[in-house]
Amino acid sequence: MNPLTRLRHSAFFDILHFRDDLGKGRSCMMLSAVLVSVINWLTTGLFYTSFLMTNGIDIVNIGILTFVPYIANCFSIFSPSILERFPKRKRLLAGSRITYYTLNILGITVLPRFVSDPGLKMLLFVLIVFSANIINALFSSGYSVWQVKFIPDEVRANYFSLNQLVTAFIGCGAALLSSIVADALSGSAYETTIIVLFRYLAYALAILDVLILSLPREYPYSRSKELPRLRHIVTKPFTHKKFAITMVIVFVWTFCTNAPQSTLNYYLINDVGVAYSFIYTINMFYPFFLLAFLPLWNRFLRAKGWFTTFAIGGILLCPTDLMYSCVTAANYVWLLPTLRLIQHFIGVGCNVAYANMAFINLPEEDQTNYIAFHTLVVNIGGFLGMMLGTGFVAAYPDIVVTVLGLEFTNVQMLFWLQALGELSVGIAVLLLTPLITPDRLKK
Repeated sequence: MNPLTRLRHSAFFDILHFRDDLGKGRSCMMLSAVLVSVINWLTTGLFYTSFLMTNGIDIVNIGILTFVPYIANCFSIFSPSILERFPKRKRLLAGSRITYYTLNILGITVLPRFVSDPGLKMLLFVLIVFSANIINALFSSGYSVWQVKFIPDEVRANYFSLNQLVTAFIGCGAALLSSIVADALSGSAYETTIIVLFRYLAYALAILDVLILSLPREYPYSRSKELPRLRHIVTKPFTHKKFAITMVIVFVWTFCTNAPQSTLNYYLINDVGVAYSFIYTINMFYPFFLLAFLPLWNRFLRAKGWFTTFAIGGILLCPTDLMYSCVTAANYVWLLPTLRLIQHFIGVGCNVAYANMAFINLPEEDQTNYIAFHTLVVNIGGFLGMMLGTGFVAAYPDIVVTVLGLEFTNVQMLFWLQALGELSVGIAVLLLTPLITPDRLKK
């Protein structure tokens, strides 16, 4: 068999192809995931923090803008009441997605050109971010319900693994290249200009993302005979015990892991003094860890199951976040790469397992309700975690605690909560695994 034939019959092309509707759907999902990964690297994280800092937004207000989307995403409770009334949703979803991108990327980018007053600028930032994410919350779950048909159980593990590998390589590569450019122009008159140009590029990619997501076939949606009701988003998930317990796990995990996130990038840029390219170079190693260790973690996943893999990953991440709390300007050159590379290895398995949390116990009927409930759980957990972190930093701006001769400031102390959450969730999941594993996956 020649190399081209072997490639066509490889696992990659068994999952991603255009030979049938399922393969086409997965291929479009993958292309979209790649584009979203690049868009996120260009418009969130360090570049977003820098964009806000150059427009006069301080650490507390950056924290507020970071958790505003989580508040808006709680409007996902209305999603089933809207979407379940439409037997065909493709155009509706495309229109909502392009509106979200226009507000969240383009609107935020051009606003500072027309508004100079700091107070008004912050208010309008909040309003635009809030409006964009309300629209996203109301309609984004429709894509998940549409796309779950393309990833049946027999290909799901391989798809999620491949998705992480491809998006990590391309997303991190784009981030690294853009960070090198940003660092080269740091301190010059073009520093702000390049970050703004990144956002315009991201908007162009966003338009392409909407077009690609509109290509796959839209299958009929399974639903019960009941008309959609707002209360169903809360009542239906609790009628399925395994799904409900899974969502409790997702909530606690999301709450604890988001506590430092609203202020972390500001701390790394402003207090520690880390360069963009330094962080993104570390991130660029993640795709290579995926390539090297995905087979190992996939064997572990097949042997132990989704929940056990997730639990072990959470327990192993705990000490790395204790290490993260020790990162300072004096030691980041060696400590930050060390702990992040360890997290890369653990994250290969933990992230693949977490990606299936929304689907592993998903019932067959009225899936929009359950996907919307998952979205609600994730966003309430993320919002409360970030609000706690931002509130702690605002309430104790100058706090310093000394432990074993090491001094810890407010942002560093938030990693203690994250580490505790990872350990607690990991142990709890190990204990609950026999109860919440779907019958179809029990051996």
